Amino acid sequence: MREKLIASAISCLYNDGYSAATTLNVQKKAGVSRGALVHHFPTRADLLIAVAKKIIEEQTKFYISELEKIGDNRERYLQIIAIAWKALKKPSGMALLEILLGCRSDEDLSVRLAPVIRDLTAFQRQGMWYLAKGAGATDRAAVQSANDLCLAALRGLSIQLLYDDDPDATESSVTLLLHWARKWLAETAPADTAMATLRALR
Repeated sequence: MREKLIASAISCLYNDGYSAATTLNVQKKAGVSRGALVHHFPTRADLLIAVAKKIIEEQTKFYISELEKIGDNRERYLQIIAIAWKALKKPSGMALLEILLGCRSDEDLSVRLAPVIRDLTAFQRQGMWYLAKGAGATDRAAVQSANDLCLAALRGLSIQLLYDDDPDATESSVTLLLHWARKWLAETAPADTAMATLRALR
């Protein structure tokens, strides 16, 4: 039941946006009673926080699965952009973005979700630093700035997809971002400084 409600909330967020993802609409889409929803999620904030945590959990598994397919450490670091873009374009990725944007107008959600986002940000930055070190990078501050820039760009482009009638242009922008990252890495960390395997990062 809990998973069904979370899936329904993701569908509401993805198809109709934050304002439409009310407990009533989620309940109707899930086809359950009001009592069933309240039993698992007494408030809208409870529901949306559970949705955010579920999406983060699934995205983490997706990232790991995709990264394990790439043997070269420099490519592993660079291809995180393409992997992140795939994750952001999924209904769950867009749903998480809607929740983040919704925090602007929902104080209760904003306060309660803040620790989750702080933990996510810290985890992402640590993970990206490990990947960057494997690719030969040594300047952690520069890596963080580059990563923050790429993530902000991808999130902005994912919003653009919602109203853009030329998705190919958006995809071209993502390709350009990847080209920029490749050039940035080449200038920041010469190829011969890359570690041979992921084990070296542990």
